[in-house]
Amino acid sequence: MSELGICSRREAARILKDASECSNHKALKSVIYVRGLPVMEGTGVKVAQDEKYIEIRSGNVATAITSDESNNKDLKEYVPYAERPWHEICGDSIVLNKPIGYVSGQEEHQHVPAVRLLTRSNNIDTDIDGILSSSLRFTKKKWSGLDLETSSVPKHIRNTLNRDGKAAVDQDNKWEATLQGYSCAGRLDLDSAGVLIFTRAGMMARRLISPQSKIKKEYIIKVTPAVQLTAREREMGMNLPPLTTDLEPFLKGGRRLWNDAKPLKPVVEAEWLQNDPTDKQEIRTLRLVLQEGKKRQIRRMCRELLGLHVVDLVRTSIGPVKIGSLPEGKWRTLTKEEVLGLFLDSPKKRKSKKKRKRKESRDTYLNA
Repeated sequence: MSELGICSRREAARILKDASECSNHKALKSVIYVRGLPVMEGTGVKVAQDEKYIEIRSGNVATAITSDESNNKDLKEYVPYAERPWHEICGDSIVLNKPIGYVSGQEEHQHVPAVRLLTRSNNIDTDIDGILSSSLRFTKKKWSGLDLETSSVPKHIRNTLNRDGKAAVDQDNKWEATLQGYSCAGRLDLDSAGVLIFTRAGMMARRLISPQSKIKKEYIIKVTPAVQLTAREREMGMNLPPLTTDLEPFLKGGRRLWNDAKPLKPVVEAEWLQNDPTDKQEIRTLRLVLQEGKKRQIRRMCRELLGLHVVDLVRTSIGPVKIGSLPEGKWRTLTKEEVLGLFLDSPKKRKSKKKRKRKESRDTYLNA
């Protein structure tokens, strides 16, 4: 069901679990049907690879039980996520212009999670109180153990994190309500800024973070010559490479970063942008377009392959979703065009080498 785009594996597992705990499936709001038959947990229903009649609907809807192809007109074919009516998936995914100082995932020690910015006041949609009001849910959550005086959050946005505008948060302060049920699809480092997508749809999250995904991500990076090794690099026994501005290692790929087993894939695009001639500092601007995203990959690539230190990194786009004029710390819902663009040329499931070899040997035997 996940591969067909009906729902995520987690959503399907939840539906099956609810079905196993309920004696009467007609009382359930969501039931999985295969050719009109309800599927309960543990029933072991085998589904053909080209099966089209799979759906999720209420348990109290009359079923059309049939195994005759002529009666399939009474059954409903599945609809992939990107092909569903827009009013059903509108508001499922949002984009945030993440500032520096916020972590992408869960709350960490003295680091504020980016989800804290997903408040009603930070939204720039014009119809937030209209069409989207029924699909977006805001709830208040108390964030414990956070001291903004010692947090890494920049000073100019610290005072926006609580209602009273104080520099520190006490236990009695009520936080502003944030979006409920959204998770970060992908990550962006604490000291990086730019496009960050949150979603409540499992299919969208799978599309964005799948290793087979070919979605392009654009970054604008400012670099300076690396002067000396960090303490961690000295402990690891690293050496800085000679300073170079040749981007061939990025475009060619195949190089390995320190202690990484897998070689780097070639970047899609790499170019130096024109610098401000009045800037007296040795800062250059680099533009990169990648299709993979390892932890701190760009910073490590610049340092270990070019001898350059990254002083600023901004992700400007993820596929068709661009930062545009979205202000720092603000968010908006994805448009219909952006959602459809993210699902263009969806990667197909790759067959394992063992299966390919088995098929080749079988074909050879049959043709002999």
